[in-house]
Amino acid sequence: MWIHCFKQQWREIAITAFSFGAYFGTGHIPSLKAHRVPATALDHAVPLLPWTVYGYVSLYPLLLANLVYFVPRSRALRPLLQAVTLANALSGMLFVTFRTTVPRPTLALGHGSRLLRLIWQADPPHNAVPSLHTTYSVLIALAHWRWRSPYRAIVLPWCSLIIATTLTTKQHQTVDVVAGIALGSIIGRLFLRTMASEQRHNHEQSESVAMV
Repeated sequence: MWIHCFKQQWREIAITAFSFGAYFGTGHIPSLKAHRVPATALDHAVPLLPWTVYGYVSLYPLLLANLVYFVPRSRALRPLLQAVTLANALSGMLFVTFRTTVPRPTLALGHGSRLLRLIWQADPPHNAVPSLHTTYSVLIALAHWRWRSPYRAIVLPWCSLIIATTLTTKQHQTVDVVAGIALGSIIGRLFLRTMASEQRHNHEQSESVAMV
C-alpha cells in the first residue's frame, strides 16, 4: 500500500526534495555580500553547547519519518509538501538577494564537537534569516496538530527541541528563529488549514460506513 501511494505522489515528493537546493545551493554562491545578523541579549546568554548538535541533526530523520507517515495520507502529504516547497523557494530568493550571516565562536573539544565542526565545514555561516530548521519544525508540528496525528505528543516537543538547538549550536540567532517561526506559521496557515477538516471528514465517513 505504501509503495503504491508513493508511486502516485513521487513527482510532488521529488519537486520538494529538489527545492532543498534553495538552501544548500545558495549558501555556496561566491561573492555575495553578507549582512551580519544583530545579536540579542538572548544570543549572548545562550552558551555554545556542542552536544546539542544531535538534536539539531535529528531534523533529518524527522523529515524522513514524516514522509513515511504521510505518504499513505495524501490529503495531508500534498499540502505539507507544497508548504515546504514554498518555504524553500521564498527563502532561496531571500538568500540570494539579501544574504545574512552569523558569527561562529571558537569550538573547543568536547562531546559533539566533531560532528558540529563537520557541519560548520560543510555549511557556510550564511542563509541565516530565516532559520529553515525552525520553519520546517513549525510546519511539521502544525501538520501533526491539524491532522490530529497520534504522534503529535512526541512530534511537538521534538520540533521544539530542534528549534532550541539552532541557538545552542550557534547555527542561528534569535532574529533567525523568529523569522523562521513567522514564515512557517504564515505558510502553514495558508496550506495546512484544511487538514483538520479533511481528517474529520474522513473520520465521519468511516463512522457512517461502520453504522451501515
